[in-house]
Amino acid sequence: MLVTIVLSYLAGLLTVLAPCVLPMLPIILGGSLAGEKKDRWRPYIITASLVVSLIVFTILLKASTALIGIDPRVWSIGSGLLVVTLGIFMLFPMLWAQMIGRLGIEHRTQGLLGKAYQSGNGTLSAVLIGAALGPVFSSCSPTYAWVIATVLPESTLRGVFYLGVYCLGVASSLLAIALLGRRLLQKIKWATNPGGWFQRAIAVLFILVGIFVATGWDKKIQTYLVDKDILNLIQLEQKLVPKDSSTTAPASTTSGSKKRFNVTPYSAPEFKNISTWLNTAPLTVESLKGKVVLIDFWTYSCINCQRTQPYLNAWYSKYKDAGFEIIGVHAPEFAFEKVPENVKRAIADESILYPVALDNDFATWRAYRNQYWPAKYLVDKDGQVRYTHFGEGAYDETERTIQALLKESGNAVTAPLEAAQKGSSVRRGQTPETYLGYDRAARFMNADQFVADKPVTYTTAQNLERDSWSIGGRWQMGDESSQSLAQGATLTLKFSARQVYLVMSGPPGARIDVTVTGQPAPGSKESKNSSVTLDGPRLYTLASLDQFMTDQTLKLTFPAGVTINAFTFGS
Repeated sequence: MLVTIVLSYLAGLLTVLAPCVLPMLPIILGGSLAGEKKDRWRPYIITASLVVSLIVFTILLKASTALIGIDPRVWSIGSGLLVVTLGIFMLFPMLWAQMIGRLGIEHRTQGLLGKAYQSGNGTLSAVLIGAALGPVFSSCSPTYAWVIATVLPESTLRGVFYLGVYCLGVASSLLAIALLGRRLLQKIKWATNPGGWFQRAIAVLFILVGIFVATGWDKKIQTYLVDKDILNLIQLEQKLVPKDSSTTAPASTTSGSKKRFNVTPYSAPEFKNISTWLNTAPLTVESLKGKVVLIDFWTYSCINCQRTQPYLNAWYSKYKDAGFEIIGVHAPEFAFEKVPENVKRAIADESILYPVALDNDFATWRAYRNQYWPAKYLVDKDGQVRYTHFGEGAYDETERTIQALLKESGNAVTAPLEAAQKGSSVRRGQTPETYLGYDRAARFMNADQFVADKPVTYTTAQNLERDSWSIGGRWQMGDESSQSLAQGATLTLKFSARQVYLVMSGPPGARIDVTVTGQPAPGSKESKNSSVTLDGPRLYTLASLDQFMTDQTLKLTFPAGVTINAFTFGS
């Protein structure tokens, strides 16, 4: 717990360098400036208000069902407009003074106009600046996401505590910047002149940043900074995401027996709140003692999970008679993956014979404190977790561990290892996984036309940036997907990869036309005459090029009623 507290605090400190925070630093610094000594508390008020806003916003909107039906863009627009308003009042302090006077907040012993600037930089404006930035900061950190997705659902009290520690780190870094910057600028007379050009420039900056936040242009800045990943700051913060030492394998590049058992043994948590068992009657961890068990967290539309599947099937066939079992815990990424019939179909398509548990409420996922698709937990005959692996790869290592645990249980195995897949499914410069709903959309070129959960006729962007995408025609974008509403709706994507996959669903028999850089999509096993025909909600192969290629233009043309969720790519 102490380690998690320390890492949460450090991650909060580093959040000041996150792409979505960097554009806000001038607001923190500019808002902290004042010409009067009585305003020395102003940086503290702004920082405290921001932290309170962040915690309250989290609990009300993300950690509970309160306000859940409100379009998330409402908060961005509201925050942006508030920052714009404060910038206008800083630019024209007389307006603020008149408003304060009408509300009766102005000290009656002071002249209204004579103290206009002082009032304009008073406690109320400091509180409003911090409050406006709380929702903006709520998507700035992998640690914040870890708290929301992993800790809060399992333990509200512990989650709020870690969130508080994280916010304390955020407050420390922001306050240090505000105080140091303020001290430096106060030594320069022209910087503290209420009517001077510097503070007017800060006011204009407020207005510009507020407009960017309200219109969504701040996301484009974030995307640019993420793509550049200056000094690897994003990767550094991700490494600080707290992980329980009992459930996470330490990083290692060595091989052999020292790496084989990569976690301190601990009791495997029981399966919890499983909605449906497939291929078997209900099972428990207790009933499986005596066997070596591989618990695999997966979801059927995940391309990384699909690439792992042949190894799981091979291991099951090879070792099941020697006391080996696999339990596939299916935790859905998208809503349609909760439907048992869809999962059954995927099981048939992948020729899965081992038991599959539908963890639609993520109860077992949380019991294992899991964070990944796919994720493997190897359990020995005594019900102890001895090895974990997250993501693709490490197939030889995992199979050697299976054999070692079977030997421990008295089942001698001498079969050779399966041939490990050469290369990696991800290579440098490859287009990242791309979500097509507004909750996680990135590099979306129609942001200026976007309206959540409403039909919109979009105009395709003419010049796509690398890894960006644009839609044309009639669409409705939801939180985790977008749906075509008219014949001829299009999606254009500039990608770098060898294979392109898309999770989608729609009317059976619906045909999607596919071209790559103006030519018929090459090599797709599912395409015929440059098209893909829908037969259910799942992952479809759109294109398979002869080699990895950069900056290719994929164009899809849809009939009405097709829902698209996410692109994934392979090399």
